[in-house]
Amino acid sequence: MVSGVGQATAAPIPNIALYGNNLGTMGDHSYCRGNVNVTIHTPQNKGGVVRVTARSAGFGGEGASWKRNPKCRVLFQTRYTSLRGYALDKWTTAAFGPRRGETKVWDVPTGPGPATIGVTTSAINNPVRTPTGALLVFHMLVP
Repeated sequence: MVSGVGQATAAPIPNIALYGNNLGTMGDHSYCRGNVNVTIHTPQNKGGVVRVTARSAGFGGEGASWKRNPKCRVLFQTRYTSLRGYALDKWTTAAFGPRRGETKVWDVPTGPGPATIGVTTSAINNPVRTPTGALLVFHMLVP
């Protein structure tokens, strides 16, 4: 048996992103669609938590309704498996416009240890969670 005393601190975590970091998706109105770059890291002094950042590459839509309201609402599904449980979900909404660089950040309470996090999007204005984007998967060890 090995034991010891020390201080655990959260830090950037190496991870494997199987399908890259870019996620193409659709939103809630006017055929709006766009691309987001998704990255993960652990926030300082918050062990067992993974912070997800979605950064927009710009969203576009069609017609007069898009000109009136150029914000595309998106529903992110973050599904994670860790020592806390299997296939747990965290749902987060975001709104992106035509400007590049708009960001949405949320925390996922994976707990410390090995974890797999999948990020995708689903229809926001439909009671059936119809997928509207691809799937990004990250494998990591969370401090």
